[in-house]
Amino acid sequence: MNNFHENYQLILLSKEYLRELYNWNIAEKHFKQFTCRPLRSQKSYDEYVNKMMDSIDSIKEKTYILVKRDNNSVPLGKIKLFDYNPRNHSAEFGYYLPNQNRNKGLGSIILEQFIDLSFSDSDYNLNKLYATTASNNIPSLRLLEKYKFRLEGRLREHYWINDSKYDQCVYSILISEIKKELF
Repeated sequence: MNNFHENYQLILLSKEYLRELYNWNIAEKHFKQFTCRPLRSQKSYDEYVNKMMDSIDSIKEKTYILVKRDNNSVPLGKIKLFDYNPRNHSAEFGYYLPNQNRNKGLGSIILEQFIDLSFSDSDYNLNKLYATTASNNIPSLRLLEKYKFRLEGRLREHYWINDSKYDQCVYSILISEIKKELF
């Protein structure tokens, strides 16, 4: 981890951050570019809090917030582990940076720390982490490839964004690949 990265840390989501995360959702104008799932109208703040509190209390998913070590009251981005499969020792993840925090190297910090946290988390005993992204999301593709995630496959024309069709790219990394990098 370099000195720049050491100024930041991932912490588990807690209720104190929910207002800011909700505000990110309200401010984001391009949600359709970040998911292939059906878009839903924005929930009220109370509905959002209830849903997120269920998430906080769940073993099946964990959400981490990126903060500066000297100011952990301001979230900078988030990353969520979900779709945990205990039988296969695998889980999916997704990350998000609000517009004002993009193109600053924070995605690298989030992903680097998340990989370490996830593979060392005894609640999960993971063998595999995977993520999906649209084929036109070049920053996300580059980030995953930078951290040695491998393209496992493509779901053709799986994203429809502004009447354009894009493939969904599935990337993964195995714990054995992480261990190779360490030795």
